[in-house]
Amino acid sequence: MIDPTRGIQALQQHRGLDSRFRGNDSAVIFVKSYRHHTFLIIALIIGAITGWIMSMPIGPVNAAAISRTLKYSYRFGVAVGIGAAVMDVIYCGGAAQINQFLVKSPVINLVFELVGFGALLVLGIRQLRSKTAHDELQFMPPDAEGRSERVTELAMKRMNLERRSLVGPFAIGVVLYATNVMAVPEWIIISGLWRSWGVLGVGFAINAMFALGAGAGTLGWFMALTRWIARH
Repeated sequence: MIDPTRGIQALQQHRGLDSRFRGNDSAVIFVKSYRHHTFLIIALIIGAITGWIMSMPIGPVNAAAISRTLKYSYRFGVAVGIGAAVMDVIYCGGAAQINQFLVKSPVINLVFELVGFGALLVLGIRQLRSKTAHDELQFMPPDAEGRSERVTELAMKRMNLERRSLVGPFAIGVVLYATNVMAVPEWIIISGLWRSWGVLGVGFAINAMFALGAGAGTLGWFMALTRWIARH
């Protein structure tokens, strides 16, 4: 004879197991969401650190920011930095996205790790050997400084920008950064290095946060640089 209570007990056990599995699914979703948000924050932080370090060596953009600060004011130097920061966001975001497709191969990932380590090592040595911004201005030949200023003035004249307008320095920062042909390869290598270390995750959102962090780090460097120049 069939006992109906056994069927009821089996149904109750099945419902209990089903609710437990649903609880586990919720836990898995929570853990995945937590990890994703953690990777977003990490991408923003390492992007800011990288953007700051990459902007430190004295180059055309730094020279233009210093020149605008000395000739006009702190705001004009920061405007140059904002232009460079915008380009950093674009270049870094695109390079990180490209790197995401390239590092699917373990061999390519290893190559990026080795090349990236070498690039950071060279960048660190170059930064240690480079002079401070104040020293660069002191030892810069007058004719070289004049040429840089003439190039800036000519570019602003061709773009029909006023000298006292903040749009001019911003455009100069964009143009000078855009002429750096090594910007995209450098960001591809650096994002590959972070990714090979397991610090930078994958996905469009993570790449976007990494790029925003790079722009923030670049802007932070130029704000600190021009503020220091303006006070000294």
